[in-house]
Amino acid sequence: MVVGSGGGVMIEPGKPIRRVMSVGAVAVDEKLTLRSVAAVLAEMDIGVVVVARPDGSAAIVSERDVVRALAQGAEPDEVWAADVMTESVVIADPDESVIDVAARMGDERVRHVAVVDKGAIVGVVSARDVLDVLVEYVRANM
Repeated sequence: MVVGSGGGVMIEPGKPIRRVMSVGAVAVDEKLTLRSVAAVLAEMDIGVVVVARPDGSAAIVSERDVVRALAQGAEPDEVWAADVMTESVVIADPDESVIDVAARMGDERVRHVAVVDKGAIVGVVSARDVLDVLVEYVRANM
């Protein structure tokens, strides 16, 4: 066991992403208004929600999507999650390493990755989640 500087157990970058992902994902309907999506993000203190679609597929709406839409003049009570969602969701397997997922996030220029197991989203990983692991690891090995 390796203890990190914060006193907790340090997760090494080669360990599975399941060790750092937020378990579960907050899902919203594609007909939720932009204002309601923003309220969910704020209330849950999260950066992304999964948009459940009638065909069973999923998309995401991030804080960045909300801000971009508002900056472009979107009316928060007249624009739907479906209008601003990102359809090409970057996914990871729960057993992929933290470092591999971090590399993919950089390559794809995304801040959130859906963790998918057997076709279902089982969690979400943020750039902050992987950055915390990488920083802690570097600090412990300096």
